Amino acid sequence: MMKAIRIIERLLTQIDYHEQHVLYNNYPPVKLNKSSAEEEDDEETKKKAMMIGRKKDEKKKEEEEKKEGEGEEEDKKIKVKSLFTFECDITNGRQVSCMDINEANPDLIAVGYGEYDISCIDDSTLKKGLLCFWTLKNPNFPEKIITHDHSITCCSFSKKSPHLIAIGDSHGNIAIYNIRGNNTKPIAESKDLESKHTDIVWEVQWMQRENKGESLISISGDGRIIEWSMKKGLEFTELMQLKRETTLN
Repeated sequence: MMKAIRIIERLLTQIDYHEQHVLYNNYPPVKLNKSSAEEEDDEETKKKAMMIGRKKDEKKKEEEEKKEGEGEEEDKKIKVKSLFTFECDITNGRQVSCMDINEANPDLIAVGYGEYDISCIDDSTLKKGLLCFWTLKNPNFPEKIITHDHSITCCSFSKKSPHLIAIGDSHGNIAIYNIRGNNTKPIAESKDLESKHTDIVWEVQWMQRENKGESLISISGDGRIIEWSMKKGLEFTELMQLKRETTLN
């Protein structure tokens, strides 16, 4: 029953956003041929509209002349048309901290929500992080929502296994989720490892290394660049320790 409701919901949403989908995918416009009865109705409607339009044109002529100068300046400006707005009650008022697009399914967008004013010491006033998976099939509600203990600061889909996504948070943790199915718990995380990052994780990226397969690289405010592997649990190798430059007066 729920599957059928979900299909109907998507169909209705696609009807509402049909014009936006056509523009987004750059599809050519389709013109449908009308029947003779419809054409006759259209002709009568056009005649009535022309009569009304002539009267209105006389009144608007003076106003158009005044706005002509302003209109020329507006035409010179570059305009951007918004096609989709992804929002719902759950994300309302939350701050977007990161996002990534799935390469296997470009219509799937992962968006991380966190806080700009991040404190790794006292987070009693901070909300939990959210990882929402939006799709063009339904911009009004996410396909999947994952709640994380701390503010999410970065996220990245795996290139080799697009069903995997890694996130970094404000407390130096790394977590990897499998978005298949209904499970919202991470399949691997670093929060219990002694040598995990000790500061905010600012970036995570998947990399394909020769003879090693795909691994995850993270960089944190603690200056460490770490490579993570899931071959035997979640293992890590420290690649580099960045040091803060000191300036002498």
